[in-house]
Amino acid sequence: MASAFSPAEDLMNKGKRGAAAYIRDQYCNPISSDARQQQINELLDTLLSPGKAIDDWETIDWCKWLMAGGRTPDEFSNTVRLYDNATTCGLVWTPNFVAYRCRTCGISPCMALCQECFKKGNHYRHDFNMFLSQAGGACDCGDTSVMKEIGFCDRHGPKAAVDKSPAPLDLMCVAEAMMPRMILRLIHHLRDNCKVSAPDFRVAIQDADAYLTMLLDLNHMGALMRHVMTSALTSPQKYRGLMDPANSSGMTEYDRYCQESHGIYQDAIKSLPNPEPPDEYKDCPSLQEDLVHTTFLEELMFWTVAYEFPQKLVCLLLNMLPDPDYKEALTRAFVLHYSRIAMMLERSNDPDTLSNRVVHVSVQLFSNERLALRMVNQLKLLHVMVISLKYMMSKILVENTLHTPNKNFHFVVDCGRPVMKEHCYWPLVSDLNNVLSHKPVAVQFLSDDTLLEMWFDFLSMFQGMNVNQREMGAHVEFEPTTYYAAFSAELEASAYPMWALVSHLRGPESISVSRRALSFCLTALQDWLDAIGFTSPDVCDALHVSFHIPLHRYFAVFMCEVVRQQGVTLQELLPPTDMLHLLMMHPLRVQVALYEILNGLWVRNGLQIKGQAMTYIQCNFCNSMVDADLYLLQICAMKLQPDIFLNTVIDKFHIKEWLSLCTVRSRQNILLIGEHDTAMMESCLIFLATLISVRTNLGLTDSEVSHLEMVTLLCMGDKTHSQLMDLMPERCGTTPNRDFEPVLAEVAQYKAPNLEASGTMQQGMYGPKPKVWEELYDPLYVLLRAVHRRDYQVSMDRYTEYVKSTKLKSSSTLWPPFRNPAPVSPDYDDPRIVLKSRVFHAMVFVILYKAVNDHNISEHIVALLIYLLEMAVITSDIPKKSANPLCPYTGSISCAANDADFSNWYETDSLIENLKTVIPRAKLVHSSSEYNLEINSDWEIASDITENSLMLNDDFDVEIGEPSEVWDLELLGEPDNDHRNTTAPMDTGSLPALPTNETLNEWDLTIVPADEVPNDNIEDDELPAHQRALPPTVESMALVPDTHSPRVLSMTEPLRFSRMPQRGTSNPTTSNEVDLLQVLFPRLGAAGVSTTDIVPSTSHCHQRIVNRESQASSGQVYQAGLKTGENIISLLLKLHSQLSGVPDSWNPEDIANSSFEGDNSASNNFSTSQQESKIGDGPFFIGQLLKKISRLDPTLKQNIIETNNKLWPRNKDCEDAQRAREHQEREEKRKKAKERQQKLMADFANQQKQFMKKAMETDEAGASGMDWDQSETSSQLTSKREYDCVICNRTTSSTDDKPMGLVVLVQATSVIGHERQQSERLQLPTSDDDTLISKNGTRGANFDYRVDEMHKHFDTLSWLLSVNLGWEGGVHVQTCGHHLHLDCLKAYRQSLRSQQRQQSLAVDRGEYLCPLCRQLANSVLPLSPQLGECSAIVRSRHSSTSAILSELNNFLKEIQRNPISSNLSVAMGKAMEEMTASTYLKYKQKHCQPSHQSLFLFVTSVARTNLEVELVQRGGSLCSSLQETVSLTPKRDCIVALFHVLAMHARVLTNWPVHKTWQYISGLPSDLATPLAIAPHEREVPFLLRDPTALLIQFILLLPLHIDQTYFSSVVKVLYNLLYYQVIVQVSFTLTRSERDTIRKLPERNSSLTPLTSKSILGLVMRHLEHTDFYDDEPSFRSSKSVEQRIQTLCLPFLRIAALLRHHLYSQSLPDIRTTQTEFVRLVYYLELVTEGMDWDCFNAAVALNWQNEDASVEVPRMWCNQLLAFYRRSQVAAKKLAVDQHIYWQPPKLLKLPREYEKLFTYYHAKQCCRCHLVPPEISICLLCGTIVCLKQLCCKQQNIGEAVQHSIDCGGGTGIFLVVTSTYIIVIRGRRACLWGSLYLDDFEEEDKDLKRGRPLYLSQERYQLLEQQWLAHRFDHTKKTWVWHRDSL
Repeated sequence: MASAFSPAEDLMNKGKRGAAAYIRDQYCNPISSDARQQQINELLDTLLSPGKAIDDWETIDWCKWLMAGGRTPDEFSNTVRLYDNATTCGLVWTPNFVAYRCRTCGISPCMALCQECFKKGNHYRHDFNMFLSQAGGACDCGDTSVMKEIGFCDRHGPKAAVDKSPAPLDLMCVAEAMMPRMILRLIHHLRDNCKVSAPDFRVAIQDADAYLTMLLDLNHMGALMRHVMTSALTSPQKYRGLMDPANSSGMTEYDRYCQESHGIYQDAIKSLPNPEPPDEYKDCPSLQEDLVHTTFLEELMFWTVAYEFPQKLVCLLLNMLPDPDYKEALTRAFVLHYSRIAMMLERSNDPDTLSNRVVHVSVQLFSNERLALRMVNQLKLLHVMVISLKYMMSKILVENTLHTPNKNFHFVVDCGRPVMKEHCYWPLVSDLNNVLSHKPVAVQFLSDDTLLEMWFDFLSMFQGMNVNQREMGAHVEFEPTTYYAAFSAELEASAYPMWALVSHLRGPESISVSRRALSFCLTALQDWLDAIGFTSPDVCDALHVSFHIPLHRYFAVFMCEVVRQQGVTLQELLPPTDMLHLLMMHPLRVQVALYEILNGLWVRNGLQIKGQAMTYIQCNFCNSMVDADLYLLQICAMKLQPDIFLNTVIDKFHIKEWLSLCTVRSRQNILLIGEHDTAMMESCLIFLATLISVRTNLGLTDSEVSHLEMVTLLCMGDKTHSQLMDLMPERCGTTPNRDFEPVLAEVAQYKAPNLEASGTMQQGMYGPKPKVWEELYDPLYVLLRAVHRRDYQVSMDRYTEYVKSTKLKSSSTLWPPFRNPAPVSPDYDDPRIVLKSRVFHAMVFVILYKAVNDHNISEHIVALLIYLLEMAVITSDIPKKSANPLCPYTGSISCAANDADFSNWYETDSLIENLKTVIPRAKLVHSSSEYNLEINSDWEIASDITENSLMLNDDFDVEIGEPSEVWDLELLGEPDNDHRNTTAPMDTGSLPALPTNETLNEWDLTIVPADEVPNDNIEDDELPAHQRALPPTVESMALVPDTHSPRVLSMTEPLRFSRMPQRGTSNPTTSNEVDLLQVLFPRLGAAGVSTTDIVPSTSHCHQRIVNRESQASSGQVYQAGLKTGENIISLLLKLHSQLSGVPDSWNPEDIANSSFEGDNSASNNFSTSQQESKIGDGPFFIGQLLKKISRLDPTLKQNIIETNNKLWPRNKDCEDAQRAREHQEREEKRKKAKERQQKLMADFANQQKQFMKKAMETDEAGASGMDWDQSETSSQLTSKREYDCVICNRTTSSTDDKPMGLVVLVQATSVIGHERQQSERLQLPTSDDDTLISKNGTRGANFDYRVDEMHKHFDTLSWLLSVNLGWEGGVHVQTCGHHLHLDCLKAYRQSLRSQQRQQSLAVDRGEYLCPLCRQLANSVLPLSPQLGECSAIVRSRHSSTSAILSELNNFLKEIQRNPISSNLSVAMGKAMEEMTASTYLKYKQKHCQPSHQSLFLFVTSVARTNLEVELVQRGGSLCSSLQETVSLTPKRDCIVALFHVLAMHARVLTNWPVHKTWQYISGLPSDLATPLAIAPHEREVPFLLRDPTALLIQFILLLPLHIDQTYFSSVVKVLYNLLYYQVIVQVSFTLTRSERDTIRKLPERNSSLTPLTSKSILGLVMRHLEHTDFYDDEPSFRSSKSVEQRIQTLCLPFLRIAALLRHHLYSQSLPDIRTTQTEFVRLVYYLELVTEGMDWDCFNAAVALNWQNEDASVEVPRMWCNQLLAFYRRSQVAAKKLAVDQHIYWQPPKLLKLPREYEKLFTYYHAKQCCRCHLVPPEISICLLCGTIVCLKQLCCKQQNIGEAVQHSIDCGGGTGIFLVVTSTYIIVIRGRRACLWGSLYLDDFEEEDKDLKRGRPLYLSQERYQLLEQQWLAHRFDHTKKTWVWHRDSL
């Protein structure tokens, strides 16, 4: 296209700089602008031709040079930045970017800051957090609409651009001319790649990556260039001039391309349709069908949508937001395409990513209130959002299946569709919530009728979704997962906008909009009820439920907020009563279903239904769901008739039949309820108690609600600060509670974390203060909020524990402390009004009657009922004195009652009357189908009955002179039924609480079949006594009269005989005590119930008749038409007696002196109810209730006293006799128990005596066979030590044939290799200025250097015997101290191999758990029989040193190299193999092939490693003051057993003359009288370069381990001589020339009487060595210590190892060393190097030298020096280096020092590159031993299929790696083939972890945890303290 234009070619021939300068000059010259533009257009036609690739590097470079106008692009960029006057930051980031949010500075909750702006701003003591961005974002620094100015950094804000000078006019002229064409090229590229055949849009964006990067770089130049870009993007003229297809360029080819491009563009627009809008909005630009673009920006936004928001294109658009004009233009373009975005979300293949990117854009645009309001007004943004949401949901509607499907024409969303399951609607809802957070926008939303109508239509699509049908047959085959989608949708799409809207209803000015919203909501509810056919409350809904009724909840929440905030009365807002009754039914059904699910009625629906119930009350949902439902039900309870409300509740909870006294169940109810009827009764009471007591929305302030919620959480268990924050219920989308911290401080006490001895780490926890349990703990609210019912039980257990530890020492069962409700707001009636109902009073009567007569009624039901009755008493209406004058009480009032017709049980709703009204009989009326008697049903008596079984005769309905007949009943054909039942809760005994009467006992039974319904006017008294007791027909009951033997009962109707003996004299045969509460309330369990004072009871037995066929479905049965003759007061008194376990337990004196205060209301009587104690058991609460009842009315008080006297006539003599008998029986029982205890103790003492006698006979020396520590004397005298096998439990000694073993864990270790010379910790670098950690300063690196040097200069076989390895990858052995037979272990391991469940053990590698302590082990150390044989070898009797040295020489000559073959030797060989296999090949040998010497080196090094590790665990020295406060040394060591195994192998491997070495070192004459001389081989290591500690271990292993201590001391003395001269030579190198001259001039020691000094010996050595140039160099290091101090310091490591050896081998306690200054002195005395006392002035290291004679003290050191000189002549540098670094005082290993603030560490490392792959690892991890960065779990750095972290753990830690994962704060520990999450070292201000930085709070290093981690590393305890190991399979 451009080839025809030669001017462009001429320009390009000038070169980039030349052409750019020329064009800039042209723009500066005053020629016509058209000519200038033509020149650059010709050039750009060539450069930006659509035929060229857009990412052509040459084109991009030309563009950069042309804009620079003769400068270099970098110079131009820096110049433009100088004039940057931007007031906002606007930095855009992508997901996983580290950003900050400061709630103190933020105005919008979406506010975010980049790291640089946050650091430069002042946020000290602000409430901020760091976070990893999920969807991307932009920095708001400088934006006053989003954050306060106090948080701005110094570069942004209104004041930042004040002093900026304007830019030169010609600086940007070329850029302004080029920018439209550059944007056009991008548009053309996007059009070209949008053909229908294009499979993947990502390819097109990838092709344009370099071009987009260039545009982003231009944008980063600052406000000047940004303005150029935005001007081009938003100019309609430039867009029209370049894009209008009508404009011709004059170039045929280009014009044709433009036409094709326009066609593609038009097709693309048509392929992206929008939802069909309502007719009135079809002309709205944002909703019209045909899109019209007028600017580059609008078309670019279209392509952004079409390409599904590519990340780089989004960043380009957002990066220009700091330009205010552009921000509005971008928002307008975004809104124009918003409805089409909804379409894209619906059909996207990756809706999650697309959603994040959409929100990335929208959150930046809609957070500005002014801008959002403008879009609402101009482009109908709210309408667009709601229409888009409706359209998205309308495509997935299905028929609603609630109630009767054929009458239901409502449609709801299908929760199984991808739109719901993948949350495609989330961006739209998020944006809607964002704009509704602005009050003007929310008010407009509520003021627009069309919007409200559309919105409630949208909510109707959720109303009744995800219907659950209860499975009645088999268990559901596949559990649906749709409930996740349903709950998420209601929360996000319904609740979030609801709370956003109501948050703005704050005053009378918005009453009208509130009323409008409620009106539309009611209309929508009415339409929905009509649509589902729910026109009557009687519609059956028992087998299905939907938890989703958002319309009800909108109505409830709006009504609540309007009443509370705007002063509107409730009556003005309520619908008519019939509508309110209909509204009540669905929330009530949800409540009932909740309890049905919790009680197991829906168990066949699977776990998902329980998940729905838990989600319904979960903290994120409860405010929007259960609280709203409960509020609506409370309103219904206030405004509906109480009888209607309660009857509805009874019906919906399916408890009508439970409340019946009828014995027969209707078939449908048995099918419906099954065995869960009692549980549903309890749930109904919980619901009623919750309904009347909860005040969350009825008057509590926000602060009071916060207190209540916080207390509820704390009572369910101690919690961390973050758990409390997360679990506090939230009103979705609103800001969190501002009063959180004050409330927390008021009700909670902080519990600092403790580090347990086992290594378990805790976090800082909050628990309730004591006053919480006494005053604030509300069990009902806990039940309301407890997601798991066990949470409630935990709270009760904690409450009980508190009470019994502080208040009540009794063992009685505490009742829940149900609280008196808070006052109700004046706007509402008290919901307790529902209790002012005769229906409730009848319920109370029935439940109390069953509680008294049925032992299956749980105490929790009784407690709830007593609470409800108490609330009824408190709120009851007290009659006025004038209207109801008091009259004397004359007796009980009787009332006939129809069973289950509770409305007719009492004549009035007056509680005062109904409490004393007697219910004489219940009339049962049944249909013939319901009362179907099965003649052949099989009944059995389920418990025993004796001749003393009594029934309570009613006191209120007994006629004087009525015969006192007793019916004794027995089953036909059962002659003996004394012990027939094995399922009864107790064997014998009647209830001591119940009154007995030997002279008056009756069975009062009346069974009334359906065809023989008694006449209502026949009173109970008119029936003969026998007619009341006998069944009406012969077929139904057969009686065999027998006055002496039990009678026979044959019944077709299940009966329940309740034992109620009358008060009278006790049965004289009383012999048993009974746990009364266990009998009364067996559901509580035997272990959980006890009474403090249990009295003897008569030996009566409870008889229960059970239908075998219906036993599972019927929990209890009662007499039909039972003649109760009870009132509520009498039942309360009996219940009090039952719970107390004492007859006549209630004391009438409690109310005798109380006076009645008759006021118009009961509130004054109970004004102190809030202060009264709520701590007590059942009798306490019933007594409190009786007191309250007595204060209601004088007649009630009199009735209580008289009823009590009737039940238990006062008979003091009988009571005294009863108490005396009870006391006597108790004393007899105590006496018998004491006798049994004494007999048991005597037997035990006798057995102990016999055992001791046998032990004495076995071992006359008094040695015990137990495996515990013996005293030193006894252990030395033991001939054969015995051990306990923890598998077979036999105690035996270890023999060669049947050896015992010690359980050990063998592992590789590099702990010693990490020792350094610095005493302080090395700092982990956190900035580029910090010093890097050197790898060469460790003990392991030093050893590697020495070995390399020795390998160069000496024979391999020589240097192998001169050192120890194992500093890195050494073998460490530890034990738990338990023993076992090796045969037993073999069988144990074999059994482990056959088990499939040992997933955590590598059984094939020998791993097992100690059978006793369960610690990990992988080997066993066979125990030599010689252990403990201290007298097996003759003690040294020689006093001369020469003789001892000679004997030692003979021992070494006569080493037993071939052990006797036995099971023990085989086991020792196996143990050695396991030790060898435990480390890694590269650590087993250095620079050599396997040989006897290399294997011998490995064996001796194992011993050295274990001794060095023990020294480290003791703090690096033997000073007691330096040892850790927490002991790192194991409780039981295995050094001696290990040495026995090592010694055997060391002797086998020794095939060289070890005694020769001994002769050279000790000064003994060599064999054949060869004089001492230089070693015969030049390439042997000089003795002065050999490791004395290595030689010590070699000699100890080769000598007999049980030799006399004198020999051991002699070996130490000889090697100390060698050590001393090595140190002397080393110290001499550190002296300056003047110091050496001074020492040389000292007089020589001329007599043996002259005391030895180190300086004199130093002078001798220097004089011997100075004949060469040994001391020519000045020392590189000067020590501040004196020469003597240096010598002693360098000698200490050897002395410590020698002392540990003596301690272990001879069981001698280590000396108590208090200070470091005395350590050397104490050790040389302990090791017997010095035995004579001397003055401190005379003491020095030389006095510890011990020679056999004077000649040896001169000749031997001379020989050593000559050897060194000979080596020096061969290699001067190596000799000096090896001699100077021979002994180094190493400091104990330490982990790296970490920064206190985690933010410093995170900032530096989270984006740092790996040194190997040079990539930023997703989970970057730092080794805490050396500071190396590794790529955790990444493939990039894997070598030989081993992950980098695993390989580094081998290289650095010998298989143990400790890594800090920067992105999660957690420590990962790798141990061999396992790994575990150890925990976090960094905690927040509340000492709590923040895994994965989810909260982003400032974190600080926990010194306690850091110390614990280091201790576990040093002590090798990771395997024992961490239990969560996983196999890493080399993948880390």
